[in-house]
Amino acid sequence: MLYSKLRKVSFRAFAAPLLAAALAFSGTGAASPAAAAGAADDGVYQIVAVGDSLTAGYQLGFTEQSVPYGYVERVYEQALFHGLRAEYVNYGVLGLKSPGLTRWIEAVSQKKSITAEEVQTGLADPRAERIFADTPKLSTALTKADLIVMTIGGNDLKTVITALSSEKAATEAELAAAAALLETSLSEYEKELEAALKLLAQLQPGAEIVVADQYLPVPSPLIIKDSPVELYPETNRQFLISAQKQLQSRLGSLIARLVQDGIDVKAANVAKPFTGNELAYTSVARGDIHPNALGYAAMGKAFSETIWNEYLAVKPRDKNVPISVVVNGKELVSSYKPVLIQNRTFVPLREITEALGATVKWNSKTQTATIEQEGRTVAITIGATTFTVNGVKTKLNAQPAFLHKVGKESKTYLPLAALSEGLAFQVVYRDTLKTAFINK
Repeated sequence: MLYSKLRKVSFRAFAAPLLAAALAFSGTGAASPAAAAGAADDGVYQIVAVGDSLTAGYQLGFTEQSVPYGYVERVYEQALFHGLRAEYVNYGVLGLKSPGLTRWIEAVSQKKSITAEEVQTGLADPRAERIFADTPKLSTALTKADLIVMTIGGNDLKTVITALSSEKAATEAELAAAAALLETSLSEYEKELEAALKLLAQLQPGAEIVVADQYLPVPSPLIIKDSPVELYPETNRQFLISAQKQLQSRLGSLIARLVQDGIDVKAANVAKPFTGNELAYTSVARGDIHPNALGYAAMGKAFSETIWNEYLAVKPRDKNVPISVVVNGKELVSSYKPVLIQNRTFVPLREITEALGATVKWNSKTQTATIEQEGRTVAITIGATTFTVNGVKTKLNAQPAFLHKVGKESKTYLPLAALSEGLAFQVVYRDTLKTAFINK
């Protein structure tokens, strides 16, 4: 009964467009497109994401109140892990196809406004008009970008998917017709993506561009009592596997041509981790083929390994340790653990100043720590509601510094954000990882 139900749901999922969604999803992550124009670029690693619903981070059940945590947000976190003072903006649009992407980037390169209808007729994203109204801001963001990440192409294959029956194996004639549609779709995808990538490279020649291939959310037959149970007609699934490989081949050839022309572009292989994990990494069993949290984590890892050749994580925390702290790409590891007070992070004085590369002087009479680094001086006094930065008194947006008893020893604990910001470090707390990142 369970397998029968799953099979029916999977059929409904594949009768729909491959990567389109019409729900009222309007989340844009921690940084919105509206923030792009005002972002500082001095010493900041700027990430710009553009593409379809996978870039938007859409998951089944998202509404306009949903905050996405997709592959883009994970790439941003990996930049922080690598000691980069990073910011990001996300311009993912539900239902976007490669021709629409090209028209959009053409408008960006010409610094002109464009409507959703001009980009692509019938876009499913209810945020489309608002996003495309921000095209001038996208132009500014792209000219500052250090990294451009992208997913595109799934919606281009809509006609191929719908040409195949989800209930029965396709006939030879139906497969021939689907093959013709596939050839047309892939040719358009390759042509339009090449145009878009060349435009992006012209806008910011110094940016690294990473574009994903396509995962296939069609599960293989289940083996029940030594017998295969097809959740999707196997003939049709094999055709789609072939289509996926053809898209990967075209993408690889396209990237090779662009690299030869001096464009810094790479492909992230997101297809590989999904193979064999279609039911675990997507919501296909519930009628939606978008990734779930596990799927987006796999995509984030694939992008990170393409960009930095690794995917980083903090060490497992003890149960009584609320957060981790990463300073300039190195995790703060000490027997004196960070503590959380009223949602503010406090860390031991000596350990944090050493990690920041600062020097510290302790005045036992006034119980004041004076921390210096690169011409900046921060003075924090135990119990005081203010602190000074280069002699200027500032109100402390946290509980005062205090003596924290650790075993038989008392350690001076300081509010992390006040110290780091006073020394001009970037402080980012990612609740998704329960980790504070401190980067110069």
